[in-house]
Amino acid sequence: MNKKIKKFFVIILLFFIVCCTNNKNTIDIIQSSNNNQVIIRISKKHQKIFRVKLPVKLELKNNSIKNREFLSIRYGYGSIKNKGVIEFIFKKVNNKLIELKNNQKKLIKSYSSKNLIIYSSHKLDSTKSTQQQFKPYIEKMLSQNKDTLHIGTVSEFKKKHKELFEKLTKNDSISIQFLDGKKLGERITVPVKW
Repeated sequence: MNKKIKKFFVIILLFFIVCCTNNKNTIDIIQSSNNNQVIIRISKKHQKIFRVKLPVKLELKNNSIKNREFLSIRYGYGSIKNKGVIEFIFKKVNNKLIELKNNQKKLIKSYSSKNLIIYSSHKLDSTKSTQQQFKPYIEKMLSQNKDTLHIGTVSEFKKKHKELFEKLTKNDSISIQFLDGKKLGERITVPVKW
């Protein structure tokens, strides 16, 4: 009888430890390098690049015994001068990017992960020094009558346009709004790591 009571108390104690553990780190946001392409957009009328889209690969890891849902992911543009616009969220299926709606619920099952690609969309200034860096791309886009162009990976873009890249991405962050039932729950914000 004594052994049964001890086992019962041990089980109850373990139950309380698991249930009462602080849920602060139930979600990990892991960023990693990726081979998705940087995309630029041109204004044909002004013959200038006005937007650079940068891909960020995220793994959202649920370390909880509960399923977790999130509503939206926001890319925070740290530089006021080069403030960006909307974010584009994708999941990769058979090496193709499938766009997800940012304002719909997304589920991460208990003890599992969700892999996503987010494209930030940075506004470019029209100064000569900035636009000069894109001259070969501008000529190519105009000759091929294209309004967008894939110009390599983030690593390649960083090497080729180091100063501009740092200016565009300084103090940027990613923020994810989780749900608590049907209400808005915790928001997790992390700095972007390139």
